[in-house]
Amino acid sequence: MTSENNIFSFSESTDPLEKARAALRAVRQYQQDWQEHGVDRVHKYFDDVEGDWLENFDEIPAEVSLAQISKVNFSDIVTQLKSLGLSKSFIERVAFPSWWRGDFENDAEAQFKLLTALAKRLRLEINVQGSLDLSLSFLLIPAAKFKLQKKQEKPELFSYLASSVANIVLGAVDLPYLPIPANPSVIRKSILQKGSCVSLESLLDFCWSCGLPVIQFDLSTLFGKGNNGLTKSDGLVFMTDNRPTIIIGSSHKYSAWLLFILAHELGHIACSHLQEGILSDESFKGGVNDEEEEEANQFATQLLFGDFSPRWARTLNQKTLFNKAQRLGKEQNLDPGALILNYGWQTGNWGCAMAALKRLEPNANAPTQINAYYQSHLINLDDDSREYLEQVKVLAT
Repeated sequence: MTSENNIFSFSESTDPLEKARAALRAVRQYQQDWQEHGVDRVHKYFDDVEGDWLENFDEIPAEVSLAQISKVNFSDIVTQLKSLGLSKSFIERVAFPSWWRGDFENDAEAQFKLLTALAKRLRLEINVQGSLDLSLSFLLIPAAKFKLQKKQEKPELFSYLASSVANIVLGAVDLPYLPIPANPSVIRKSILQKGSCVSLESLLDFCWSCGLPVIQFDLSTLFGKGNNGLTKSDGLVFMTDNRPTIIIGSSHKYSAWLLFILAHELGHIACSHLQEGILSDESFKGGVNDEEEEEANQFATQLLFGDFSPRWARTLNQKTLFNKAQRLGKEQNLDPGALILNYGWQTGNWGCAMAALKRLEPNANAPTQINAYYQSHLINLDDDSREYLEQVKVLAT
């Protein structure tokens, strides 16, 4: 049997989504040809209809097809998603595209389209064994480093979801990646040529100028208070094809907190702590303190403070701390919020530090600042991807 137009030659891509799309296109085209040509349609595709192709029919490779999906129960899709750790609320409110309706549950083509959207949104691999057994799994992350608190579970689900967001953002950014300098002083000098200090805004500007996306992704807005027991990362680096993305998972509202996390994650990238996969810092309070973490901390400190080493008296009140941070900031080209946060770290007097940060930023909303900053850089964002980023609260609606 020979084919003239390859309608039955499915995509040679290893991507299961592309294979599934090719199968769907073939079915639709063959149905259209039935309307136009009737039974004679077979002559469009095979030049030896009268030959022995039937005896050799089993040689045709089987792929995931619309026919297979039509025999999968909708409940199997939901069950598989729950087995990945996703809550019913997340599945219905976030994972599913807005066009999905309950009356589509018996519509094979709608389910096929739904699985295609889910695979793209969540970076899923779809497998159908035989005609009934559906299997969904997250695409494998080639390498993962988790920097955890003691007795803390790995934030694996957060890592998969964060990587799905990063993957979509990378696909929508039309910027070349310029490797980050290994010397933090070089970055600091570059930033100070344009501004008065290394602030959250100026460091975001530097990252994006290097083609390095920075995203704030907060699980608490998706899973509710306490994240339903799920562990998240304060900071995460996602690296694919030598292209990094930084995910800020912390929900702290003050700029100084997120500035330090960003500087720390940038240090991991500059110091080549990750070649492919993810590096996840679960928490900056009581977290692991290995050689890589020390190196990233030193990088962040040098980037934010240069050669200046603040020294603090624990007995400061919030007004005095606020005034001193403002003065030192102007004199030493330092971010006042970073100085206040440094005071908290050095003295442990967090009550005073947090009161001073509130005085400095009475209407602080750093997570929104991060995501509002990068929206102008998303050039090639299709409608479904935009909707998903809105549903995960990465893009403003």
